Amino acid sequence: MTKSVSPDVVVYVCHNCLPQGAALPHQWRQDGVHVRVQEIPCSGKIDIQYLFHALEGGGCGICVVACPKGECRLAQGNYRAGVRIRTVRRLLSEIGVEPERVVLLHSSPEASPDRLEQEIRSVIQKFKELGESPFRNTA
Repeated sequence: MTKSVSPDVVVYVCHNCLPQGAALPHQWRQDGVHVRVQEIPCSGKIDIQYLFHALEGGGCGICVVACPKGECRLAQGNYRAGVRIRTVRRLLSEIGVEPERVVLLHSSPEASPDRLEQEIRSVIQKFKELGESPFRNTA
């Protein structure tokens, strides 16, 4: 059996909340965890279907990075993202999966690029501590 090429963690980052000068790598390995970063136009564009699809693909966690509360550049994108994240967490809990596998972070363009990367790496470490995805190898 070949090793899966799908990422263990997907990080969706709102383009509008990336700190000035931030250059997050598109993918990396952290303690054996394959991380993929996808920049999106607005966190409000993230859909529940995409989040579940990433988990069903065997991912051990998903992180969505949105603008700070009340500071979305595109009206209410971060609010919508928060509602969707809470919905996914509730549904995961209902099926017996740790809701901590889906996390919403808030970042500001004025924040330090290093701070955002540290926060993302901290979330990834928590995902690693949760262990392998319960959806892995169930197909």
